[in-house]
Amino acid sequence: MKKNGVVGFPTILRKFKQCDACILGKHSKQCFHDSHSRAHRKLELIHSYLCSPMLVPSANGNKYMMTFIDDYTKMCWVYLLKNKSNAFQTFKNFHKWIENDAQYHIGSIHIDNGK
Repeated sequence: MKKNGVVGFPTILRKFKQCDACILGKHSKQCFHDSHSRAHRKLELIHSYLCSPMLVPSANGNKYMMTFIDDYTKMCWVYLLKNKSNAFQTFKNFHKWIENDAQYHIGSIHIDNGK
Protein backbone atom coordinates (compact mmCIF):
# COMPACT_ATOMS: atom_id res chain seq x y z
CA MET A 1 0.00 0.00 0.00
CA LYS A 2 2.92 2.32 0.73
CA LYS A 3 4.25 1.82 -2.82
CA ASN A 4 0.80 2.25 -4.41
CA GLY A 5 0.68 -1.41 -5.40
CA VAL A 6 -2.86 -1.81 -4.10
CA VAL A 7 -5.67 0.55 -5.03
CA GLY A 8 -8.98 0.93 -3.24
CA PHE A 9 -8.11 -0.44 0.18
CA PRO A 10 -9.26 1.81 2.99
CA THR A 11 -6.55 3.11 5.25
CA ILE A 12 -6.98 1.93 8.83
CA LEU A 13 -5.27 3.99 11.45
CA ARG A 14 -3.69 1.77 14.04
CA LYS A 15 -3.48 3.03 17.56
CA PHE A 16 -0.99 1.15 19.65
CA LYS A 17 -2.05 0.96 23.24
CA GLN A 18 0.41 -0.57 25.65
CA CYS A 19 -1.04 -3.21 27.89
CA ASP A 20 -0.37 -3.25 31.64
CA ALA A 21 1.98 -6.23 31.30
CA CYS A 22 4.15 -4.33 28.80
CA ILE A 23 4.36 -1.30 31.05
CA LEU A 24 5.18 -3.37 34.14
CA GLY A 25 7.74 -5.37 32.18
CA LYS A 26 9.71 -2.19 31.48
CA HIS A 27 9.81 -1.14 35.15
CA SER A 28 13.02 -1.63 37.02
CA LYS A 29 12.99 -3.66 40.20
CA GLN A 30 13.09 -1.72 43.45
CA CYS A 31 15.93 -2.40 45.84
CA PHE A 32 15.39 -4.52 48.91
CA HIS A 33 15.63 -2.64 52.16
CA ASP A 34 18.37 -3.68 54.53
CA SER A 35 17.09 -5.96 57.24
CA HIS A 36 18.14 -5.14 60.76
CA SER A 37 16.92 -8.43 62.20
CA ARG A 38 19.82 -10.72 61.35
CA ALA A 39 20.98 -13.42 63.70
CA HIS A 40 24.31 -13.06 65.51
CA ARG A 41 24.52 -16.63 66.74
CA LYS A 42 23.49 -20.11 65.66
CA LEU A 43 19.71 -20.77 65.89
CA GLU A 44 18.94 -17.24 67.13
CA LEU A 45 16.49 -16.74 64.25
CA ILE A 46 14.85 -19.48 62.21
CA HIS A 47 12.73 -18.94 59.11
CA SER A 48 10.05 -21.51 58.38
CA TYR A 49 7.98 -22.08 55.27
CA LEU A 50 5.08 -24.45 54.64
CA CYS A 51 4.57 -24.89 50.90
CA SER A 52 1.25 -25.41 49.17
CA PRO A 53 0.10 -28.91 48.31
CA MET A 54 2.11 -30.49 45.52
CA LEU A 55 0.19 -31.51 42.42
CA VAL A 56 1.88 -34.91 42.47
CA PRO A 57 2.43 -36.50 45.91
CA SER A 58 5.72 -38.19 46.75
CA ALA A 59 6.08 -41.98 46.66
CA ASN A 60 5.07 -42.08 50.34
CA GLY A 61 1.99 -39.90 49.77
CA ASN A 62 3.45 -36.63 51.09
CA LYS A 63 1.83 -33.54 49.59
CA TYR A 64 3.38 -30.75 51.69
CA MET A 65 6.90 -29.62 52.48
CA MET A 66 7.94 -27.65 55.57
CA THR A 67 11.36 -26.03 55.88
CA PHE A 68 13.30 -24.54 58.78
CA ILE A 69 16.28 -22.34 57.88
CA ASP A 70 18.77 -21.03 60.42
CA ASP A 71 19.41 -17.37 59.60
CA TYR A 72 22.99 -17.42 60.88
CA THR A 73 24.37 -20.65 59.40
CA LYS A 74 21.84 -21.00 56.53
CA MET A 75 21.40 -24.63 57.59
CA CYS A 76 18.13 -25.99 56.22
CA TRP A 77 15.93 -28.80 57.50
CA VAL A 78 13.19 -30.15 55.21
CA TYR A 79 10.22 -32.17 56.40
CA LEU A 80 7.71 -33.87 54.10
CA LEU A 81 4.12 -33.94 55.37
CA LYS A 82 1.11 -35.95 54.29
CA ASN A 83 -1.35 -33.32 55.54
CA LYS A 84 -1.17 -29.63 56.31
CA SER A 85 -2.56 -30.38 59.76
CA ASN A 86 0.76 -32.13 60.60
CA ALA A 87 2.64 -28.79 60.45
CA PHE A 88 2.28 -27.84 64.12
CA GLN A 89 3.36 -31.27 65.35
CA THR A 90 6.33 -31.10 62.96
CA PHE A 91 7.29 -27.72 64.43
CA LYS A 92 7.00 -29.09 67.98
CA ASN A 93 9.20 -32.08 67.06
CA PHE A 94 11.78 -29.80 65.44
CA HIS A 95 11.77 -27.45 68.44
CA LYS A 96 12.16 -30.39 70.85
CA TRP A 97 15.03 -31.81 68.78
CA ILE A 98 16.87 -28.46 68.68
CA GLU A 99 16.54 -27.81 72.39
CA ASN A 100 17.08 -31.35 73.70
CA ASP A 101 19.39 -33.10 71.29
CA ALA A 102 21.31 -30.16 69.82
CA GLN A 103 21.45 -28.32 73.19
CA TYR A 104 20.46 -24.95 71.65
CA HIS A 105 17.60 -22.59 72.38
CA ILE A 106 15.75 -20.98 69.50
CA GLY A 107 15.64 -17.19 69.77
CA SER A 108 12.71 -16.51 67.43
CA ILE A 109 10.97 -18.09 64.48
CA HIS A 110 9.59 -16.38 61.38
CA ILE A 111 6.85 -18.49 59.83
CA ASP A 112 5.72 -17.86 56.25
CA ASN A 113 2.59 -19.68 55.20
CA GLY A 114 2.80 -18.43 51.65
CA LYS A 115 0.10 -15.75 51.94
